[in-house]
Amino acid sequence: MHAVFLPILTTTPAPPRSTGNPARAWFKRGFYLLSLAVAVIPALAVERMVRIDAPATAPAGSKVTVSILARTDAGDGEQIGFFHAEYSIDGGKTWTGFCYDEKAGLTATRTISFTVGAAGSKALVRGRIAFRGGLAGDVDFKGAAIKWKDSWEGWGSPPAKSSTILVRAP
Repeated sequence: MHAVFLPILTTTPAPPRSTGNPARAWFKRGFYLLSLAVAVIPALAVERMVRIDAPATAPAGSKVTVSILARTDAGDGEQIGFFHAEYSIDGGKTWTGFCYDEKAGLTATRTISFTVGAAGSKALVRGRIAFRGGLAGDVDFKGAAIKWKDSWEGWGSPPAKSSTILVRAP
């Protein structure tokens, strides 16, 4: 997490200097402080990210390489608590696991290469990530609490993301 320190006004601000409309001068000062606050808020945001890099299509019988990236910058001890990934070359009828990591750190990338099936089939890749150990508890990439008996067991989204590779004629 990024900390931003702003000075705190401890005295009453001086009255506006202009001889024009005093309300307008106070409005300008308020707008300036509001603009400053809006500019600082994104610096306090937490980013949790899961991304699958896979080709959209592949020739039948060819080898493809797919990467899944997970990352958190939440701080306070949060890390990638669980990183699970699988692929299917038969449209999801059967799955082959290639990653079942625990305590994977702040950033982790897992890569798999496999041969796709026949033309007209679909190869699928899915990954699910649980971020844990921080102040937020066990959360998905959107920051929502993990539903261990619901979306986690069923590869729900979130915490899971998936990608489909359409297999075409060579």
